[in-house]
Amino acid sequence: MSKKLLVAVLLPWAAFAQNSFATPADDATEITIYSKVKQPLTSALAPVEVITKADIERRQPRSLVDLLETLPGMQFGTQSGGLGQATSLFVRGTESDHVLVLVNGRPQAQMVNNNFDFSRLPVSNVERIEYIRGPRAAIYGSSAIGGVVNIITSSPINDTKLSVTTGSNDYYAGDVSINQWVTDETRLQLATGYRETRGYDVKPQPGNTETDRDGFDSKNLTLGIEHKLNQAWTWGANANGWESKTDYDGSYSDTSATQSYQVDTGLSYQDEQLAGQLNASYGEFENENWVKKDGRNSKSYSNIANSITRLDGLVQNNYSEQGYTLVGMDWQQERQLSKSTGSVQSSRDNTGVFTSIYHTWSPLTLELTGRIDDNEQYGSKGTWQSALSLAMPAQHRTTLSYGTAFKAPSFGDIAYAKKGIELQPEESQNWELGFAGDYDVLDWQLNLYRNNIDNLIVYNGGYVNSTENTDSLIRGAEFIVKADTGLLHHTFSYDYTNAKDIKTAKQLIRRAKRKASWTGDVDVFNTNLFAQVLYVGERGDVGNVTLLSYTIWNIGARYPLTQQLTLNGKINNLFDKDYQVIDGYDAPDMEFYVGADYRF
Repeated sequence: MSKKLLVAVLLPWAAFAQNSFATPADDATEITIYSKVKQPLTSALAPVEVITKADIERRQPRSLVDLLETLPGMQFGTQSGGLGQATSLFVRGTESDHVLVLVNGRPQAQMVNNNFDFSRLPVSNVERIEYIRGPRAAIYGSSAIGGVVNIITSSPINDTKLSVTTGSNDYYAGDVSINQWVTDETRLQLATGYRETRGYDVKPQPGNTETDRDGFDSKNLTLGIEHKLNQAWTWGANANGWESKTDYDGSYSDTSATQSYQVDTGLSYQDEQLAGQLNASYGEFENENWVKKDGRNSKSYSNIANSITRLDGLVQNNYSEQGYTLVGMDWQQERQLSKSTGSVQSSRDNTGVFTSIYHTWSPLTLELTGRIDDNEQYGSKGTWQSALSLAMPAQHRTTLSYGTAFKAPSFGDIAYAKKGIELQPEESQNWELGFAGDYDVLDWQLNLYRNNIDNLIVYNGGYVNSTENTDSLIRGAEFIVKADTGLLHHTFSYDYTNAKDIKTAKQLIRRAKRKASWTGDVDVFNTNLFAQVLYVGERGDVGNVTLLSYTIWNIGARYPLTQQLTLNGKINNLFDKDYQVIDGYDAPDMEFYVGADYRF
């Protein structure tokens, strides 16, 4: 079938668009990312997106990038090719290490030395994602300058599923997940999966007639238990681990192996008056790189390994229509387990205490949050945030907020600092004005923000003497519409991001000023059909290179053949667009995937 005929057949169905993340009310009305405790999604005074398991199944993502790239404020600006290739995230024009990535509410060890790589964490065992935009350092501490992403791997819903998928570039994947209440008090979880692809040549060399294929394989395991000790107390524990191997085209190496695991446990308490929790976690991350033909024992071999140990707790009077008061503290130790970066410091502790007051006097709602961090390496840092929201007639709301945030330089930042320079912590001051309307047939948001970042740490190329502090000013706007008009359901978002280096007056590299997306789906004849469109505008890259804008389409379908068996298929980059996310690395051509889910 020709591309034009395929489009002619599918576009009429795509016109019946459904909200890209239109989730059932019982799945998405409560969040924990705003204040670390459960509260209604509608009470959040900052923009929040929620992605449920049902959303993930409809979108059929091969990776977190595939799932998240259309969300407002997100740009995957360092994606060096296809599945498994290094990928990092810019939120609202901030740096890739300014988004705090959590798994089950705990920071990831990978961020001790650098930013979080979204390409390798398996999406198959993800049950839910909560994403908040804007500074949240007053709650979470260092790194929460642009936003926070919380990846949740546990679910209270009974579900046992087997999934298999195959597709382009010799892609194969298999996943098994078991999530069951074995008694009225005890829930057990097991999830495991494997995926591999031969990939394609992500960085073809001019005149080279024999291209190599940059493949990827990954396996993962998740174990969990939750037990209700009595009506008030609940104990839980989780273990997540994954490892992967990637072939890539680099200047000094071409093979990468990554291992990561995290264990956490906690007690929670809730009665009619009080809620509280006490948690402990430990995680390790290791990344190895080498030249394949030389092996791990060659001079090209490098190793970076990190760990995070964390204790945290909080107490809150139960959320009510009038609000809540929250007091919490956390202690975190970052350790560098390898000397590859050359950093003199190998470990450091950080202790934080915070308090938050949230109260409503209809039609006004006020939030005040303050925090003090004592960092072993950089001393004490205070952050705070405030928000005032006014509910207006006809289901409208306006919110004005201000928040400060900071990020201590990572061990990698320090190791690569220019000679004679002592890097300072990055500090931000963010103003935001939001407007929202909630009608029967559509919801909309308009968010305007201005973020000053002092001592922004930038890389000027190379592997030594390459980091220094500068200052930046980021001004932006987000416009989001979610419509529900009978059979027509759709989500549209538009981002404008003006992220300037104040010293050079240039746009920060790999940030497009303009990005837009549309996602929709419809249920017809018991079949779910969906389509996505993503537009990313021009953006600069290293060496004064300007990358061209691009628009890509993705489409897919899911059909329940029986009550237990569901068939699915997806085409990414429907029109086979040639484009690059970063200079020199080709993005994937048109790809197709077919698979099946069987529920027991």
